[in-house]
Amino acid sequence: MRKKFVIAAIVVLVLAALVAGTRYLMGEEKPVEVTLQGTVVDLHCYLEGVRVAEHTACANSCIKRGLPAGFLADDGTLYVLLEEKPVSVKDRVAGLADVPVKVTGKTVTRNGVKGLQITSIEKLKTSG
Repeated sequence: MRKKFVIAAIVVLVLAALVAGTRYLMGEEKPVEVTLQGTVVDLHCYLEGVRVAEHTACANSCIKRGLPAGFLADDGTLYVLLEEKPVSVKDRVAGLADVPVKVTGKTVTRNGVKGLQITSIEKLKTSG
C-alpha cells in the first residue's frame, strides 16, 4: 500500500512540474534563472528515505530506467528535474546521482512543487 502511495506521489510531482511549465507558456508565471549546487537524486528512493553512500549505483540505475530524477540543492530544497522540452532528463543526468554537481537552469513552481529546467549540469571536482 505504501509503495503505491509513493509511486502515485512521484507521478503527481512530475505531472505538477510539467503543468508548471505549461503555466509559464500561458504567461501566468515567469521562470527564474539560477545556478545551484547539490546532488541528483532518484525521487522514488529519496521520498522513501533511502540516502546512503552505497545507494549511488542503485540511484543511477533507477534514473537510467526512467524513474523521475530530482535535484537536492545544498540548502535542502528539492526540485523535480526537467528538460526544456517534455523529454526525460535521464540521459542528461546519467551517472550523476549522489555526487556533487552544479546545475544552471530555470526554476518553475506550481502549488508548492518546484521544478528545475536544466540548461547545464556539471560534476564538481571534489578535494581528496
